[in-house]
Amino acid sequence: MNNSVKDFFGQAGEIYPPITKDLLESAYNKNYQFVSIDDFKLLDELDSNYVYWIEILFRAHWAATSNLIRYNKWYELCHNSSVVKPNYIAFCSGLRGLLECATDTYDALGGVPLTLAQALHYVEDALLRRKALKRAVSEELEDCLIHFSYARKLNKFETAPKSHEAKTASHYISQLDSADLPLKNLYAELCQVVHPAHQSTAWLVGRKDESYTIQESDDLAFILDLCQRYKECIEYIQMSSVNISMFIFKVLNKTQCSELYNSSADKYDMSRSPLHKKIEAAIGIQPA
Repeated sequence: MNNSVKDFFGQAGEIYPPITKDLLESAYNKNYQFVSIDDFKLLDELDSNYVYWIEILFRAHWAATSNLIRYNKWYELCHNSSVVKPNYIAFCSGLRGLLECATDTYDALGGVPLTLAQALHYVEDALLRRKALKRAVSEELEDCLIHFSYARKLNKFETAPKSHEAKTASHYISQLDSADLPLKNLYAELCQVVHPAHQSTAWLVGRKDESYTIQESDDLAFILDLCQRYKECIEYIQMSSVNISMFIFKVLNKTQCSELYNSSADKYDMSRSPLHKKIEAAIGIQPA
C-alpha cells in the first residue's frame, strides 16, 4: 500500500505546495533598487519619503518571496525523503529545517502584514509624492525585515546593528510552543536523530529478550510514527510559513507599487483568518 502526502503532512501537505508554487510564479524576478545613505541624504523631503517607503515595500516583497523559496526547499526534502523514497534521517533533517524556517519566519515577519497595513496611508502619500502633515517612519518594519534577511551569528570581532544578530532556534520555537503544539518536544526529538546522539542509531536496533540485532531499517514506519505523533505541529508549521508570505503579498497589492503586484495572492480567500480581519480593519475596509 502506497502512502499519500496526507499521511505525512496532513491536509496542509495537499493544500500548500500548489499555493506556494502559484505565489512564487508571480513573485520571481522583481527588481529591487536601493539608494546609498550618502545619496539619500541629498534628497529633498518628498523624494526621501518616497525612497524610504518604496524600499520598505521592496524589503517586504524580498522577505515574503525568499521565505517561500526557503520553505519550499525544506518541504521538497521532507517530501522526497518520505513520499518518494523514505529516509528517516533525511526526513528528520528536513523537518527540523522546516520547523526552524517556520518559527524564524513567525518571529521576524509575523507582524509585518498588519504593521504595513496600518501604515498604508503613509505609504500612499509617499509613493504619490504628496506632502504629508506628518512624516512617518517605521523602525519596527525596518528591524523586522532587515533581521529576516541579514540576521546571522556574529563573530566577536564583527560590528553590526542589533537587527543583524540572529537569535537562537530555541528562542524562535518557544514563541509558538504550547501544550497543543509541542514544538519544543518535536525539535528536541529531531535534533537527537540528526545529531550523532543515541537516537541517531537506536532506531536500527532490534531486541528480543536479552538479544540485540542490527536490522535493516524500516524508515517508513519511523517516519509515519513521528508524523502521527506530531500531526498538529507539522500541519501548523506549513500553514504558518505560507500564510505570512501570502498576507504580505496581499497588503503589498493594496499599495500604489504596481511592479510588486502579485496576481496569485488575490485569488485566495483568507477571510476566515483572524489576521485578515485585523488587516481589513486597519486599512479601513469593513467586512461584508
